[in-house]
Amino acid sequence: MRAGIIDLRAMRLRIAATAVLLFGMSGCTSSTPPAPATHTTPANETAPTGADGEVTGSLASSVAPPSSLVALEADGDIAIPVKAEPAVMDQVSLVFYPSFLLAQTGQTVEFRNGEDVLHNIRVTEVADQRPIFNIASPPYGKYEYKFERPGVYNVGCDIHSTMRADILVTSTPYTILTGKDGSFTLKNVKPGRYKLTVYAGTTPTVRPIEVKPGATDLGVIQ
Repeated sequence: MRAGIIDLRAMRLRIAATAVLLFGMSGCTSSTPPAPATHTTPANETAPTGADGEVTGSLASSVAPPSSLVALEADGDIAIPVKAEPAVMDQVSLVFYPSFLLAQTGQTVEFRNGEDVLHNIRVTEVADQRPIFNIASPPYGKYEYKFERPGVYNVGCDIHSTMRADILVTSTPYTILTGKDGSFTLKNVKPGRYKLTVYAGTTPTVRPIEVKPGATDLGVIQ
């Protein structure tokens, strides 16, 4: 398991508070998983060939608490799109907002300064404490960056030491926080085989699934 995953447990309250839709980190495994879950299209329902799918399901309380991170990672040769819209982290009232940001590898991340105060942006990868960049952030300025490696990244301001944030970078755009009842819906998913990963506590739970065109209902994940 990659270093930095343990940090997700401490981040849970910040994730829920900012209500950010979130994404999975590669290299995580669990105990022997069950056979892939599949969806059978009813006889009176025709799924269009090549259409994207919608994945729904819910997590049993024994698997994860509410507001847990669910991610789908391709398990095979699937062309995974990179999010076109940028992920944005702003600096307002001497805080980073949101304090927890989800981004995809290759996606543009915009670091903004939304106030008339000089700031600094220092980003470090948690896994090996590797510095990513350390730049000045002038008033109302903007800096763009694309992360190439999945992982957890710490963000700080050297000028204002109380300013702290975290970024979780994943290799997939298919990420979401579960609701209060443990339910989730992932839309516009390319059909194919995936690893569904639930990040809760220190040990991620991994399940193989198959996404079909149309609706894929996973039911309650135990």
